[in-house]
Amino acid sequence: MGCDEVLALLREREAACRREVERLRGEAERIAGLLVVCEQELARVATACQVVGELPAAHGEAGSGRGRIPAPRAEVSGTVGGQAAEGTGEFTGRMLGVLAAYAGPVRCRQGVEGLGLEAVPREVERVRHQLKRAAAAGRVVQTPGGLFTLARGGAAARG
Repeated sequence: MGCDEVLALLREREAACRREVERLRGEAERIAGLLVVCEQELARVATACQVVGELPAAHGEAGSGRGRIPAPRAEVSGTVGGQAAEGTGEFTGRMLGVLAAYAGPVRCRQGVEGLGLEAVPREVERVRHQLKRAAAAGRVVQTPGGLFTLARGGAAARG
């Protein structure tokens, strides 16, 4: 193969690479646009979660006859959605059961009360620690306002 043939092949390869680079740049711009839209939606939803999560506390502070804790959905137990919380310690399993008992996000203090423990800072921090570990494992979702709820899709029950 001579130099002219090699040079021709290299130029063909260069042209193909340039076309691919331009195609990928266009795709990157399209994805960047989608990313901006998704980040804006995420910010809106996070703000909404924080505002709604603070409503029970604000409502309870207003002095109405209703408590600060939302109405439970089911009796508190060591189960999540009727299934045992596999792959969790007993304490975490009970905590997941507390989360399952509430219709909305739960504050750590509510979790302590749901477990039947005294609502002292030590217990609140213990619950917060367990909930953060469960969030890291994908069993629980932590909202920006510091509230916790069960993860969707059965991840909480899988452990």
